Amino acid sequence: MKLIYICSPYRAENDAALQRNIDYARELTRNALLQGDVPVATHLYMTQCLDESIEGERRIGLAAGTEILRRCDAVVVGMKYGISEGMAAEIRCAEENGIFIEYTGG
Repeated sequence: MKLIYICSPYRAENDAALQRNIDYARELTRNALLQGDVPVATHLYMTQCLDESIEGERRIGLAAGTEILRRCDAVVVGMKYGISEGMAAEIRCAEENGIFIEYTGG
């Protein structure tokens, strides 16, 4: 079983877009589980513990997520709704650490 980092947008301009992003991250996580992998979607659970609207807490969450990403075997990048600034940083981290990246539009 591979440890897979789920990379998809989270931040949104309104509640409907936020829910869409959460649902998309869940979909990508489910797909990885059904393929027999172990997905990690840090943006789904860290946002339950930290306040995304407080920049200092957002930075803490991003730093913790980056540390988890470095330990993963691969990154799945969900591109259905574009690549956010946070996602771009995660992709760069994966590239710099030689972690396999799979891009998906689904």
